[in-house]
Amino acid sequence: MKELRFPKELTVRFHLDGSSPQSSSSGEAGGDELATIEKNGSELIMAAVTLEDRMIEAVSKLLFGNAAETRRAREFFTEEIMGTSDFSYAFKRRVFTRLLESTETLDSSGIKELKADLNKVMEWRNAFAHGKVLHEHNAGYVLQYYSGGHKELVLDDAFFERVESTLRNCLYACNGVIQAK
Repeated sequence: MKELRFPKELTVRFHLDGSSPQSSSSGEAGGDELATIEKNGSELIMAAVTLEDRMIEAVSKLLFGNAAETRRAREFFTEEIMGTSDFSYAFKRRVFTRLLESTETLDSSGIKELKADLNKVMEWRNAFAHGKVLHEHNAGYVLQYYSGGHKELVLDDAFFERVESTLRNCLYACNGVIQAK
């Protein structure tokens, strides 16, 4: 399959007047690290799409169940209403979590944690989709983005482990709802 290759721009941030970088690394702008960051960003965006699909499936199962007589209504609801681009990730997340609350499918602490995790996923997805990766001179990488103000994420192993854990928790919660009904 054809692999797209577009020119890339990498901004390097220098720290003057005694300020220090937010990130830490060997200090070299390595192509391997940047390629991994790009790949991880793509994986995060694709995982967020998968999570969105799982939320839609969970909502349809909660509303319509698995009965054969509701299959057509469930499919219509999934494909023609919730599955359209007319509804944002935020809307689908809100419907999903409010339905979990009203059906008492999860306890309040589980719903609170899930809401926080779904919010993080949405913010990270938007950050990678619209943000800019910076290399800090003599340090590592930072993702600069806007979300209610200018923000930055240090792109290191700890961050990507947190992303992976958060996404897995969200997917497990959705799959648990789908499999229970």
